Amino acid sequence: MGNELHYDFQNFLLSNGNIADKVRLISTNYNIPSDLQKEVMEDLENIMNSDGGIPFGFKRGAPSSTKETAELLALVSSFNAKYQDIIKRMITFIVSRQKNDGGFGESLKLDPHIEDKWGGIGRDWYPVGTSITWLTGKALEALCLANFEDKERLLRARDFLLHSQYEDGNWPDFKGQQVSDPLGTGNILRGLHAVGVNSDNKVYVDGRAALLQHLNECLEVGSIFDMADLTATGKPLTEKEKEILTNGIELIAKSQKEDGGWVPIGAKKSDPELSSILMLEFKKASDLI
Repeated sequence: MGNELHYDFQNFLLSNGNIADKVRLISTNYNIPSDLQKEVMEDLENIMNSDGGIPFGFKRGAPSSTKETAELLALVSSFNAKYQDIIKRMITFIVSRQKNDGGFGESLKLDPHIEDKWGGIGRDWYPVGTSITWLTGKALEALCLANFEDKERLLRARDFLLHSQYEDGNWPDFKGQQVSDPLGTGNILRGLHAVGVNSDNKVYVDGRAALLQHLNECLEVGSIFDMADLTATGKPLTEKEKEILTNGIELIAKSQKEDGGWVPIGAKKSDPELSSILMLEFKKASDLI
């Protein structure tokens, strides 16, 4: 990595991470054990449900999750051709979760699992049975990266996002929600970029500006969680944008713990998911400077 992290994130993620965490580690191409990709993809195939989806929380037997499947598909889509069968099965599942309005949602079966993981607050930003903006961004990016060829479906998802932005440049989590949620904007920008929305499109420009403002505010208070979206705005276009990216890299580096991971606000232990996301963002952000 151009910039270096102080502690051994690789050993932490290999010891504590789930399949997605290890796939993020592989995506860094950073001194990865040669047999890790083969092992992780075998684990992925073994846990995959018959519908092609990845079970919620990577728990065998749990209902398939659009979120888990899209996040993994976006990562493994760059792996070599021998995994095409797994990738095609994941695509089939994600496509099955597209709603009539073009957005993507989760099955009603996921409701108790979301409730268990996040309590009632989970339903405020992650309701089931309805199109979710940030989830549509994830699904759209994954399908584009996997070279999904049904342009009509991709354009319907694009239009769902283009027409649901709020005036502040962010998006509500779902249509009808009264407030926008800056935490979803990075996912949506990545999806719009992947489907080919021009960088001068007003929706994209406004969303990008809103996310940069949010990132700057988060840097001022040291909010490490929000650095998960550090590279969603792409290559910096101004000195101010470069400063935000540089400061984000520094915040990620200085907040890493000696065990190699990162600790969420209010927690006492390093969290593998947050750690793998921040590790990958650190790598991508360093490449953009």
